[in-house]
Amino acid sequence: MNSQLSQNEIRKHIYSIPPLLLAESENIFQKTPESLSGLAGERIQSVLLTGCGYSYAACLAVKQAFQRITKLPVQVLPAIEVSRFTDIGNPGLSSTLLIAISNSGEVSRINEALALYQKHGALTIGVTGNPASKMREYCRFLIPASAPPLERALPLRGFAMTYLALLSIGCTLAKLGDPAFSVSEITAEIMRCAGELEAALPHMDEETYAFTAHVREAAAFEFIGAGYERGAAFLGKIEMMGQAGAVAVDEDPEQWLHCNFFMAGPENIGTMLFLASGSPALSRGEEALAYLLHLGRPACVVTDSAGYAGPALAVHVPRISDVTAGLVEMAVPSLLTGYICEMRGETYSRGFRDQWAIFRDGRGTTKSKITVR
Repeated sequence: MNSQLSQNEIRKHIYSIPPLLLAESENIFQKTPESLSGLAGERIQSVLLTGCGYSYAACLAVKQAFQRITKLPVQVLPAIEVSRFTDIGNPGLSSTLLIAISNSGEVSRINEALALYQKHGALTIGVTGNPASKMREYCRFLIPASAPPLERALPLRGFAMTYLALLSIGCTLAKLGDPAFSVSEITAEIMRCAGELEAALPHMDEETYAFTAHVREAAAFEFIGAGYERGAAFLGKIEMMGQAGAVAVDEDPEQWLHCNFFMAGPENIGTMLFLASGSPALSRGEEALAYLLHLGRPACVVTDSAGYAGPALAVHVPRISDVTAGLVEMAVPSLLTGYICEMRGETYSRGFRDQWAIFRDGRGTTKSKITVR
């Protein structure tokens, strides 16, 4: 089998992302300012992004661009940290904007976080692919971010729509602070990215497939990235765990060199390292690469450097920036996961059968009791 003969569903979803971006970007960037018109005149001194799973990956991926665009300090925290550990006595809470993401709109910790911040005077925005969900009861502003469905529901298109929604919120805040801010520059970059990604996907696919052949029997997987590449690393981990059922870890190169370097059985750990040519962490990533190759790990570098000809296998992606990294790089670990599932005969999410059937209705994430302090 080669990649072009594959019919796995994850691969189909990845190939659908560029047309989705081209079709939906203009619409979401037009509608978001209308939905957030009530933010005019509000005092916002910091932004907090939160989500779970793929939504959290989108937060990690967009953080650097969001911070640059808005000129506001931006923090990304897991939903349970926000909902259960926020210091509600902090006077800065009232000038914080909480943006919480749930594609279903029904995740208990997300709605709990929104309810807590709403109760204690913070501004709240919910982003969801399901505007009729419970989320609308817990936030002041609601941004719809639903993707037209494909034959099978997988979270990847929801990730892309969430990413677009977050960028559109950032641009709306920037425009409120500076009417001269050019939203069109951001949307033009996204459209360029979509076109280049569509053209590049066939060779990205082949290069990812070539790496998969080296790690199809790997005992574990690791995804390494920093800054605007951390979202792709986190997404790789949750894809490999949730869809393929494999042991997987994500880390930044600095922490990797402090800790993960010492993991036993390096020859059985498939490792993907994200090395964007413009990343401030590039030099540290290259150092990490040298060490992981010294260990004998099967490794793959995801790079936008056309001239890269290093010692590891490479997947060459289109030119990326803090705005587009999350949309481009997410394709590679997703393609890898799809091929691992196909080669190992794994059913996505264990098919919600046997002991996993209890999660078929999402009860572990949506039926948890909401408690607001």
